[in-house]
Amino acid sequence: MRKKRIFIFLALILSLSMIVVGCAKKSESYDMAPMDNFEKPSMDMDYGDDAKNEEISEERGDMVEPDKIITTVNISMQTKEFTDTTDKLIGLITKYKGYIENSNISHNNYINSARLKYSEYTIRIPRENLNSFVNELKEIGNIISENTSKQDITKQYRDTESRLKVLKTKEGRILALLEKAEKMEDIITLENQLSNIIYEKENLTANIIEMDDKVDYSTVYFQLDEVAKLNIGENSKTPFWTKVANAFKDSIYFFTNNIENFIISLIYFLPYGLIIAVALYILYRIKKKFKHKTPKE
Repeated sequence: MRKKRIFIFLALILSLSMIVVGCAKKSESYDMAPMDNFEKPSMDMDYGDDAKNEEISEERGDMVEPDKIITTVNISMQTKEFTDTTDKLIGLITKYKGYIENSNISHNNYINSARLKYSEYTIRIPRENLNSFVNELKEIGNIISENTSKQDITKQYRDTESRLKVLKTKEGRILALLEKAEKMEDIITLENQLSNIIYEKENLTANIIEMDDKVDYSTVYFQLDEVAKLNIGENSKTPFWTKVANAFKDSIYFFTNNIENFIISLIYFLPYGLIIAVALYILYRIKKKFKHKTPKE
């Protein structure tokens, strides 16, 4: 009985200790709840910072492109009125204060009984006038292709400026040493170094001038083809009746064109046809005369 009482007493002590531990855990959880509530405002502040960062990124996205950008545009165009389109092109170049750097006009072979022309231009347009020039240029003919490329040379430009600044500093130091030099050997050495620095400085200056020119004046490569019939652009969104009308126009064009080519081909063949006809007539007369002289059996 004594052992049984001891066992019961130990069991009671163990159960009481477990109850105390459970209460302590509950009190800790209740104490942590306010801490969670305290951290939530800080998380809200983080969200506010993210929103600000998004606004900053949007503002950066709206920023203009760097100053040192070389823009090149390639445009290919068709026209049925070559002279009129060329005059409009020259007018646009003058209007937007550009100039023609290079041009080439050639005559193709006879196509559809007409001698068609072809031209290529390298046009330089001020950077600030490029968009307006290209928009109006698209309206003077039938655009076949268009491509725009941009090259960022900001880093290259800054590096060249830094190298030029260093060379100018070296040049000043060598000039200062030349004024103090007394030995002929030192003077010759310093003059050789000075000539090398001046040569490098001139090259870097020329590079900067060339980069400034390419940045300030964008390049437009323009190609103009004279055609007898303009290409009609169609795609999956073109209405059905528009396609029917285009097909009808094409059929009439090709029919009349084939008739014209047939008539012109006959005219080209006429001299040869007359010669062949005369030769056949002579052979016929000779053969007929030979038959009359041959005795019958």
